[in-house]
Amino acid sequence: MKEKPEPNEHAVKITQQYRARNGMTYDLKGEGHRLTVHISPRENASDRDDWRVDASIGSADPVVSEWGSSRAIALGAAGRAWSLRAQTDGLPAFDWEAVAKALLAVRAI
Repeated sequence: MKEKPEPNEHAVKITQQYRARNGMTYDLKGEGHRLTVHISPRENASDRDDWRVDASIGSADPVVSEWGSSRAIALGAAGRAWSLRAQTDGLPAFDWEAVAKALLAVRAI
């Protein structure tokens, strides 16, 4: 009989997802911190690219906003920008590969 693996309480997981503004918002929890990711398509011809990802701590103003030609590319850019800001501004660190995996599981990217 196989033993059930212990759940990883530090694993990144989506706690809530909902339609907001011009896209989808995903609340995630990982490493004891909350992360909110909003993914939205281009709204205007003057936008920098096709997809925008805003990342914040909870419902606060976005800490980073990044663009990309796909949702996955925009998320990767947001993760890199967050990691740089985390070092200088004392933001909580997140495993952005795990964030991408969680979002991929619900077809967000």
